[in-house]
Amino acid sequence: MLEIEMLRRYLTICFAIVLAAALLSGCATKDKKPELVYLEVDMVLPPVGTTGLMPSEINDILREVETRNREVEDDPAWIEKSYEGLMVRRLNNVSEREYAKFEKYLDNGSVYILVHPGFFSFFHYPRRLRSSVDEAVSEYNIVELLLKRRPKTAEFALLQAQERRTRDFFEFKTAQKKLIIFIIPQNYQEYSGYTYRKSRDEYMRYLNEITNFSESVLFIDSRSPNRGSISEADAMRLVEFLLSVNAKNVYVGGSYVGRCLEDFYALLTREYGSEGIYVVPELSDVSPREINSAIATELLKPDGSIDKIVAKRLMQNDVYQVQEVIPQLLNLP
Repeated sequence: MLEIEMLRRYLTICFAIVLAAALLSGCATKDKKPELVYLEVDMVLPPVGTTGLMPSEINDILREVETRNREVEDDPAWIEKSYEGLMVRRLNNVSEREYAKFEKYLDNGSVYILVHPGFFSFFHYPRRLRSSVDEAVSEYNIVELLLKRRPKTAEFALLQAQERRTRDFFEFKTAQKKLIIFIIPQNYQEYSGYTYRKSRDEYMRYLNEITNFSESVLFIDSRSPNRGSISEADAMRLVEFLLSVNAKNVYVGGSYVGRCLEDFYALLTREYGSEGIYVVPELSDVSPREINSAIATELLKPDGSIDKIVAKRLMQNDVYQVQEVIPQLLNLP
């Protein structure tokens, strides 16, 4: 079974690369745009930061994630429960004497902090997504419904790639029981920009699905839905937590570059110091306001994933023209 699974993933990715390469070759006319890669929504890809793992270990984790998604999270009873409240702990509900217990979840001494994950799908994409008009609750969450749409432009393909990457990163790292803290927009349910306001809380369902009830995941509220900074009390609590778990590095990503992401980074480095604090370009979402066809085409690799080297260069050069400061940047291995 392992060999078949590895072969399936290998052939799928190879086909995508070959198709894109063929369309980019001299056989295509100069005026014809390359066809955009479409990947099956249920396929979870190896996320960034996994090059140090053996292929067999990666496939074991991916198989575990896909099995859970299919056998647990597609169950109607589980889906209903996922709307009732977040199933991971808020940092301010963790007592100080518990902090040190989280050290075992560090990823080679590092912790990941993601600001407003999935922001585009829930707060920026203007239309509500549904599987069908007759289906009360879809087996697919909102990000998955977005990924099911075939991209017609490079810009939309990049936005999809960002959402897929965030989903797959959470799914993979929570299956590994690695320490992740995410920043959630405070009182987002009442925010006028929340596409699913006054209906089922689709953002809550999404967060529950990607975090998998993992005890290695915590969250903090941001000051407001459209800013990434957190309260001074939460900032001090976070600093104490990071010191208690002996975090050597803090890897920051999320939504959006130069906006909420910069808010959080500026606050954290002011309170904690900048040593060991990095923004990871390939985990950082670019707002659709800053994306054009040229940028999207440059960022997308032939297999439909995001080129981390290009992502770092564009942030270093402030191509998006929204960064007040250039943070310390680091590509994950």
